[in-house]
Amino acid sequence: MDVPGGGACHPCYILTTMASLLFNPDSLNEKAKEKLRQVEAMYRKWNKSINLVSAQDEDKIWDRHIVDSLQLIPFFHDVNKMADMGSGVGFPAVPIAIACPDVDVFAIEPIQKKCALLTEIIRETRLPNLHVSNDRAEKVFLSHMDVVACRAFGEFHRDAKLAYKMLKPGGAFMTYKLVPEPDAPDGYDKHENHSYQLEGHPKRFNVVIALKAGEV
Repeated sequence: MDVPGGGACHPCYILTTMASLLFNPDSLNEKAKEKLRQVEAMYRKWNKSINLVSAQDEDKIWDRHIVDSLQLIPFFHDVNKMADMGSGVGFPAVPIAIACPDVDVFAIEPIQKKCALLTEIIRETRLPNLHVSNDRAEKVFLSHMDVVACRAFGEFHRDAKLAYKMLKPGGAFMTYKLVPEPDAPDGYDKHENHSYQLEGHPKRFNVVIALKAGEV
């Protein structure tokens, strides 16, 4: 698979510190890596005053939030539009928009202050493919998304139901979970669990993917 805007994926992920990742950010081009480090610095700066992430997570913004957000990318196939439900301060929307400049990413976030922060990120990093929707996922008017994702949002089946109305037939709902999900949600043909481990974290995490049933 070719990474959108980033060149080919590393074929084996042989770097020791990255051996358990599904996607290695080192495979991105220099421009994308520079922008990712730029937003890391912005999050660190803003965290001093508005507590974007917990104090214990501030030193882990790169691995726990930015690299973690990128783990969906290996499962992007012909993706042009993605929605991020409950995007918060921009995970996974911001890292994915940077790594995949050909994908239009819609960050759905009901809290105005967080939307203002996302708008500032768009301005400072020049991300024309990132779009902010100040609304709740239940009310937003988006449809025919190739991917709907969420991170630290809610319960798997509830989130899949919210994503369903935004997805095109055959589209993918993708989320991050601490443990694998045993069952496909209603209205989805099948689901998959893909485990990975972040540097410095003893626990493994999971990307869970469910494919919306196609049209009959």
